[in-house]
Amino acid sequence: MPSSHRSSRLRRRATRACATACSPSFAAGRYDWLFVTSAASIEQLAAFLTPRGLTLPATTQVAAVGQATARAVADLGADVAFVPVGQSSARAMIAQWSAGRAAASTGRCLVVRSDLAAAVISDELELQGYTVDVCIGYRTVGVDLPDAVARDLADGRIDVVLLTSLSVGRELRRQVPQLAASVLVASIGPGTTRDAERLGFTVGHTAHTQSVDALLAELDSRPRSPEVTP
Repeated sequence: MPSSHRSSRLRRRATRACATACSPSFAAGRYDWLFVTSAASIEQLAAFLTPRGLTLPATTQVAAVGQATARAVADLGADVAFVPVGQSSARAMIAQWSAGRAAASTGRCLVVRSDLAAAVISDELELQGYTVDVCIGYRTVGVDLPDAVARDLADGRIDVVLLTSLSVGRELRRQVPQLAASVLVASIGPGTTRDAERLGFTVGHTAHTQSVDALLAELDSRPRSPEVTP
């Protein structure tokens, strides 16, 4: 975006939960499959493993919800065995992963997610007879915007706001009940766009590739409105 344009990303603060309760069993290789639905989940696993000189067990296969999460797994030095095709969502992930698999021939599964994420994957695994443990990898805590930023969003002095998750959308709605009509709401992907629209936002841009870098690049390539000098 040009330097005279202002954008705001409402951030989340991830705090470690009781979180690593499952990590000792995980580090010991007691799980056949690890399901991760965000890069933040991987960051929390890394925070447990790396200081102890541990890595993701070679015997544990990793299923990632999308390419951004898969990249986080790769950054930790592990291979990703499964990424859903098409939509990056928990429902698409478990539907595609379970096709052609059976609980009887699959070992224990571990699902690492945030406290706000729906239990879609673990519930479906249990319904299909898989042995599954759930680890709350992090808790999402809203970070209040500075008053000046909240006013600028309401008054239209900020051009773009980025929504990277449902929880960010909820916080934005709580802190700025009414955005100025001129503010472009940009979403990281179709799932976040659907969630944002349910919250009452009008989303003007949805990233074609679900990553923050891709979203910023796409916004930067959009035609720019001519600036008006007072």
